[in-house]
Amino acid sequence: MKEWKEFENNEITHSMAHYLMAIHELHKRQGYARMTDVARELEITAGSASTSLKTLKAKGWVDEDHNKFLRLSPQGEKLAHEINVSNKLLVQFLTEVLGLNDTQASIDACKMEHLLSSDLRKKMLAFMHFIHEEHKPVKDFLKAWKAHSVICPGPDECDVCHDGHECAVHEKAGAALKLPASS
Repeated sequence: MKEWKEFENNEITHSMAHYLMAIHELHKRQGYARMTDVARELEITAGSASTSLKTLKAKGWVDEDHNKFLRLSPQGEKLAHEINVSNKLLVQFLTEVLGLNDTQASIDACKMEHLLSSDLRKKMLAFMHFIHEEHKPVKDFLKAWKAHSVICPGPDECDVCHDGHECAVHEKAGAALKLPASS
């Protein structure tokens, strides 16, 4: 099981994602971004912003002109856009499908937004389009899911998952659910 090593191969960190998004948002809101603006936007010191922006410039994601104005490179724009789309999809999925409240969904989406692969982002986009369709099977699925999500208590409270008697969704799809022996 070497998949865990893929996390380290992620090109962009959580912090880098926020710098890119801050520059992107500043340009949308005020038409320009300087290092001090980024620091203020992220509520960090100018020194921290300066250090982190050097890394983004070295990666070719941020350009700085002779007047110290920052701009996302085409690759930086692409990354910022992907992160923004991932965030929106995650928040929508977490609230509309899984039923998290807006605050928790935003927090969890923020933690994951920069980690999604292009394939996952495309599949989530297709799934979210699918669940917004007005087809009876989709509506029936969502209704059944909402009823089921109230029944399943989650791994911390579930006698099966919590006590290590398997499940965590039947180990693999189709496998029998093993329940603890009755006393």
